[in-house]
Amino acid sequence: MAIDWLSGVKDITGLISTLGNLIKNNRATGDLLLRELHINIKAFETAQKSELVHYDKLLDLIKNDMIKKARQDHFAFQTIKAGTVKENHVQDERNKRYIGKDCAWLFKNIDEKIEDLQNQKKYHGSLNRIESTNIALQFSNLFYKMKLLTEFISE
Repeated sequence: MAIDWLSGVKDITGLISTLGNLIKNNRATGDLLLRELHINIKAFETAQKSELVHYDKLLDLIKNDMIKKARQDHFAFQTIKAGTVKENHVQDERNKRYIGKDCAWLFKNIDEKIEDLQNQKKYHGSLNRIESTNIALQFSNLFYKMKLLTEFISE
């Protein structure tokens, strides 16, 4: 009689299946986010081999589709790396201002910066022609955030 209430619960198998899919999807999403981060850093490496960085082409290589999808799906970014950035994670002086930020903040901020650069390109037609903003600095900041995220999650 003590477990009578359990007989009223319908589709336990469906609940188990749903949880299994969430676990698999969260792992898959995390793997895809890391893959996208890896590809984005490789894009900077490709641009570095050039004599002159063509910002439009670099932006075309950088993706944020998986970050957008993960945010839309309410992905728990802390499953990639729990905790916050500590001083020992920071290899570059310029990234010290991000001490205390977490994995979710870094991914979201990277996403917003990529989106901002994409919007600037749409508005101006080309990032290479914008004189009023320092596009090189914006790309540099984006790269160093990606670098910090990589250093943080690899510890």
